[in-house]
Amino acid sequence: MIMEHSAGAVIYRKRADGQLEYLIVQSVINHNWGFPKGHLENNEDAQEAAKREVFEEVGLKPKFDFNFVRKTHYALTDTKSKTVTFFLAEYVPGQKVVTQKEEILADKWVTFDEAKEYLTIHGKMNVLTAARDYIEK
Repeated sequence: MIMEHSAGAVIYRKRADGQLEYLIVQSVINHNWGFPKGHLENNEDAQEAAKREVFEEVGLKPKFDFNFVRKTHYALTDTKSKTVTFFLAEYVPGQKVVTQKEEILADKWVTFDEAKEYLTIHGKMNVLTAARDYIEK
């Protein structure tokens, strides 16, 4: 079994009314919605890859919280599976989301309830639920 490793982040912000919003992105390749993420390159660890991928895919340098770690595992094919490590990252006001057009079809800020409509595969809602619970604790 070939194993791919990726890393990314659940990026969140608080609206003026206190409601949390999360940044989700849509993949050019398969049109699935998820969080900014990508493959570990060279000798990167997951934290380095998450920071690089977030900046490459959405142009942000958020404040990372590496104490929050969630992993998802899923099969890509009969011979290939993937592990994705997600961290938490707080949006830094004043930065602008600039997507990498080669990889990202669309982006949007959504509430937890709105996210349920988009994050339908690979345990992404489980990751978001854990992130929300962590933020609100």
